[in-house]
Amino acid sequence: MLKDEQQINKWAKMRFFFYLLFLVLYLIPIAVAFVDGFGNVLQFIRRIVGLTGLTSLFITILLSLMIKESKKIFGINYLKIHHFFAAISLVLISIHPVIVAVNFGTGSVFIPKFDSWNAFLTEGGRFALYLIYFAVIVAILRKNIKKYWKYIHYLLYPAFLLSAIHGILRGSDSDNRIMFSQIIIMVAIIIIIFFYKRYQNIKKASE
Repeated sequence: MLKDEQQINKWAKMRFFFYLLFLVLYLIPIAVAFVDGFGNVLQFIRRIVGLTGLTSLFITILLSLMIKESKKIFGINYLKIHHFFAAISLVLISIHPVIVAVNFGTGSVFIPKFDSWNAFLTEGGRFALYLIYFAVIVAILRKNIKKYWKYIHYLLYPAFLLSAIHGILRGSDSDNRIMFSQIIIMVAIIIIIFFYKRYQNIKKASE
């Protein structure tokens, strides 16, 4: 009985830690935008939705990577929380280029660039947007493609990396050390956990 209570308390503390972490990750870009200042309201919203959209995508992928741990931490609410952040990331990432198009008066922001690797990566958010849409559509239709949908859903990983690179190379707040550090840390966490989980799977398969 005592052991069960200790486990419950452990996961409750972990749940509080993750909620606090999520809150901080959202507050940092908002604070940075205010501190650095902005030219107009559209520019401010563009920066906020772009950065918080990337953060939401990070949380969505993190919860997927740590699915076993996430289920223990969030219990029966895991799927709701996962889908909530997935929906938020989709909405924010979709709004971002719309605001950019309005702000700069051009629809070219929706067209991926393939002129060179530098152009492709700098504007990587454009291609990432379509990868995300494709992954979401596949997830919705997963009942019809049970064998393949998980593999296609992995497109979220390159989409996240492209979005992060776009934020670093093209983002208005990339010169801010705090914001730059947050993006780098999020990318590092995803890469480390991804390969660690793959290593665990290979190790289990060889036993």
